[in-house]
Amino acid sequence: MNKWRQPESGFSWFYQRFLNNHITILLLNLFLFLLVVHGLVQNAGLLDPVWRFIGIAAPAIIVAGILFYVLDPFVHFMERRLHIKEGLAITIALVLTIAILVLIFLSLIPFLTRQTASMIGSLPQFANDIMHQLNQANQQHHWLTNDNLNEINQRVTTYFSKRGWNLLTGTLSSIGNVVTTVSDWVITLITAPLVLFFMLKDGSRFPQFISRVVPTAYRDRFIVMLDQMNVKVSSYIRGQLTVALCVLIIFTTGYSIIGLKYALLLGVIAGPLNLIPYFGSAIALLPALIIGAITSPSMLLGVVIVYLVEWVLETQVLSPLIMGNSLEMHPITIVFVLLAAGKMFGLTGVILGVPGFAVLKVFVITTFHWYQEYSALYPDVLPDNEALTTTPTPDAPEPPTPAPKK
Repeated sequence: MNKWRQPESGFSWFYQRFLNNHITILLLNLFLFLLVVHGLVQNAGLLDPVWRFIGIAAPAIIVAGILFYVLDPFVHFMERRLHIKEGLAITIALVLTIAILVLIFLSLIPFLTRQTASMIGSLPQFANDIMHQLNQANQQHHWLTNDNLNEINQRVTTYFSKRGWNLLTGTLSSIGNVVTTVSDWVITLITAPLVLFFMLKDGSRFPQFISRVVPTAYRDRFIVMLDQMNVKVSSYIRGQLTVALCVLIIFTTGYSIIGLKYALLLGVIAGPLNLIPYFGSAIALLPALIIGAITSPSMLLGVVIVYLVEWVLETQVLSPLIMGNSLEMHPITIVFVLLAAGKMFGLTGVILGVPGFAVLKVFVITTFHWYQEYSALYPDVLPDNEALTTTPTPDAPEPPTPAPKK
């Protein structure tokens, strides 16, 4: 009965119920954290040098990080199977990557540039073809008068001719305004290989290095958390790049088979856009549908068939085989992450929002598990070290002993 007795002092009751309460301490820590965040937001100008440094270093780190997850298995293969030393294996991987990129830029980029210029120059003709088909449909169904059709035709033709010319000339005239952007890309191209080299060389030692700033009691858990983040991000990046390359090949091959104009350009557009989950392929389909509709009804049907074949192969074969369920995220969650990341960070947020959310999810889950173990609010959850050393209680039945061998 003593444990149910109320304390004699009011201060001790207040201390036990409020000051010495785990939920109160949690709310107080949360309040202090939000107070610090509010102070940082109010004095955001003090962080301008930090944001500028991040803006300069982030592109090189992102490019090097993506290439790291692509080349790391190849480097390990050369080390373990071919018995090549680490430095030489990294050098071979970098040289092959640079050679492939240079070959792509020298052979593929000029061809795609010519196709892009040809497509932009054909926009007025596309508009005339669309209006011609509308005229034929209107003669059969009498939707609009001839005056209305002529006015619409003139406006559409003028709009596409102006837009096409602006796209072509605006790109050329804006060269003088993008000097800083070009310089940033030059800096990225110079520094990214250096960053990539040291990532490939010291990437496996990075968790141990960064864990030195973590208290010893939480160091093992922190390393496990970094390993889980690495697995999530690596599986997502490698899977997405592989699926995007397969989508590029499927669309290019399919459009070439049905004889669609600009097949390679449309396939190259569809591949990178497929990095946007759920929406990328649908966005890439729009220009193909327009070109197919202008060409002929049979070509439009062929574009739809190619898309359906690609959709079946991607959703039923490629994604389950390559990606699996590595992120363990519900599709609705991915949709909301894409919407929020796109609104806040634009195209970069759309592409990097899902792996970023996966990393944040691992951090939140690890933090919550730590809170479950040490907050005393979840008595059924034991710390890892206690769970491993806990012996069965006397009331628990002992496991049966195996019968002696005869």
